[in-house]
Amino acid sequence: MSDRVGSNNELGVVICRVCNDVLYTLPTNGYKKFYSVCTKPECSGQFKKGEVTST
Repeated sequence: MSDRVGSNNELGVVICRVCNDVLYTLPTNGYKKFYSVCTKPECSGQFKKGEVTST
């Protein structure tokens, strides 16, 4: 029996689409990459606030 039963693997990653910084990770059932925009002034001025896309 595995010791990892019920554990949360944070394989989802949210990346700023402007500066490519990793914003945070998410618990997912496999590797997933999401794009958003961070709060840096040079990044947030280029895209609408709260816009999130997935690949």
